[in-house]
Amino acid sequence: MELQKQVKHGELPFMDRDIHNLFAKMKTMVGANDAMKLMEYMETIKEQNSRFQCAYNKDKKRRLENLFWCHSHSLEWFEKYGDVVVFDTTYKVNAYDMPCGIFVGVNNHGKTVLFGNALLRKETIDTFRWLMKTSVTIMEKMPKTIITDQDLWMSEAIADEMPTTKHSYCIWHITSRFSCWFSALLRTKYQRWCGDFYKLYKMTSIEEFEDNWSLIDIAVQEIINVEERNNMSSIVRPTSSNIKSPLEEQAYGILTPFAFKKFQELQGSNQYLVVHVEE
Repeated sequence: MELQKQVKHGELPFMDRDIHNLFAKMKTMVGANDAMKLMEYMETIKEQNSRFQCAYNKDKKRRLENLFWCHSHSLEWFEKYGDVVVFDTTYKVNAYDMPCGIFVGVNNHGKTVLFGNALLRKETIDTFRWLMKTSVTIMEKMPKTIITDQDLWMSEAIADEMPTTKHSYCIWHITSRFSCWFSALLRTKYQRWCGDFYKLYKMTSIEEFEDNWSLIDIAVQEIINVEERNNMSSIVRPTSSNIKSPLEEQAYGILTPFAFKKFQELQGSNQYLVVHVEE
């Protein structure tokens, strides 16, 4: 909007509704030639600044599939601060439902800097291979460490195209899955376990971490011990006197006590009959 009105950044007041109206207007104006207009825009920027870099590929129908670009200042930032790179594709809020990938890092003032951007048609291994290979070619070096979410295809692509780069998972993505991983397993002990984890996470010295890490090893061992006791109980359990059918007898020899109890509950539902009664 500021470019359209030819005013300096920050000098144009607007509301969220104005942004939505602008997007709708631009989509109507551009229409089916959106990809072509985008590439023309990229070429215009490159003419204005020779260090601006962009690369793209097309699908079998010659439609724009993936696009990567970075500005000249991003290349300069990468030369200085590109040892550690964070790559994220969680942004997908656009009219084309295309993941927007960003490569970012931290400068010497502790501020986030942008190294590169990407628009991706699909999040597949071929897409990530193309993206990682293209970014290395344009940046002219591999980062020493790259941090991403836990995506199997992304991990494989990084291993193929950045063999000397250490790949780590983002702590935010790891902790965001704690609930689905451990809440059912730990039950009432889950909150205490989370507290112990964050206590370890926030430690600043190696000695303090090593002293407290054993508490996590003990918790894990207790889970293993409980599982072993449950397995042993299912092996040496006595013959049940509640078996009512050959099907239950067969299930009793295969399932754990917990699973068999659920199976019996399901079987019990077959013993009921629904009868319609007037009023």
